[in-house]
Amino acid sequence: MGGHPASLNLIFDTLIFGQAARSPLARGGIYRYASQLLQALHDQANITLKTYCPEPLLASLAEVELKRLDLGANPLALALTTSVLTRSLPPLLIRLAKPLRRSYARLPGARAASQQRFDTLLKSCDKELTLFHTPFQAVPSAIRRHDALPVVVTVHDMIPMIMPELFTRETVRHFHGLVDGLCRSDQVICVSESTKRDFLHFTHTVPAEHVHVTPLAASPELQPVTDPHLLSCARERFGLKPNDRVILSLCTLEPRKNLATLLTAFEALQRHSSLDSIKLLLAGSVGWKSAPLLDRLRESSASSNILLLGHVTEEELPVLYSLADVFVYPSLYEGFGLPPLEAMSCGTPVIVGNTSSIPEVTGEAGLTIDPQSPVELTTALERVLASESLRRQLAQQCEVQAKKFSWARTAHLTRGVYNIALASRR
Repeated sequence: MGGHPASLNLIFDTLIFGQAARSPLARGGIYRYASQLLQALHDQANITLKTYCPEPLLASLAEVELKRLDLGANPLALALTTSVLTRSLPPLLIRLAKPLRRSYARLPGARAASQQRFDTLLKSCDKELTLFHTPFQAVPSAIRRHDALPVVVTVHDMIPMIMPELFTRETVRHFHGLVDGLCRSDQVICVSESTKRDFLHFTHTVPAEHVHVTPLAASPELQPVTDPHLLSCARERFGLKPNDRVILSLCTLEPRKNLATLLTAFEALQRHSSLDSIKLLLAGSVGWKSAPLLDRLRESSASSNILLLGHVTEEELPVLYSLADVFVYPSLYEGFGLPPLEAMSCGTPVIVGNTSSIPEVTGEAGLTIDPQSPVELTTALERVLASESLRRQLAQQCEVQAKKFSWARTAHLTRGVYNIALASRR
């Protein structure tokens, strides 16, 4: 993607970091993408990070989170984003519900202040070597006022357009705002070939040659945990007995993740399998339209063998993945599918749906099933749980496949997109 310029000023949209500092539940896939990408880019020479948060009520929180990650912006950017107004707000106001925060951001005074912050930030940069990158949301109006500024937008999936019934109206509207706000000159990063195909199918503003694929990767900290003491302590913490076989799934509890099919398969496994002591661990926060699933879980004949773990911290993930005998991800549609890759990085066999981007991630290492077929999933689960040799074989294949993905490679590909964006505006 071309040679690297002598220097590059990256103005990065830090809204996701403000959201993550406000609520741990925001530390999902997009947060991991943004944080891991910036850390990997930080390791490359000749990139200066400048930050901009379009929501003024979250700007100072974003800077706090960046400093926690050792990615604090330069003093000028920090002074610009941490306004006197934001610093003096009580914590309760900063934690306003999202619609109220966005309403505040649309007020004329707030919009004018946001524009002034960005204009001042841009004046501190060499415009020939400066670009803007948003990792997940619509390009803010303050940026669009500078027609010559190269813009890079990351698109993680097109699911709100493919399956709008699975999202809130606000989410669908916000996503359409992202797509409708794109310009022909923008460079778009998709996280998989599947997402790129979907993007080009649903949108025609950005030409195909401006759409690039940079896959995600698991965090470097996600490695197999083999220490018996750590695994034993984790089992005790999660209420597991030493001889329990563990099926793990990690995702937001929402319809698209298709946990109802997993529950049906698990119930069948409990009724008909000759295997003893099988537990199903469901990790992840409760999402949109989850009430029917939660009712089913409570009423399930297998409820005594199902553990709802809720949100799991990043520090807990390696040991959680490592203690599982198999990781199951029957999602109906994904833009990438980071949890299966994380599980594979920890040497855990995976069973995944054969849809969208997921086969790109798991390759030949995972077992694939029709995510709409509980029978296929039950068969695959019994096959893996009944055979230690198969689990060892799959674990080895998974670790090999996971090593094909790295944040260093993602950062290198992203830097190539930055070079193209800068060259296209000269």
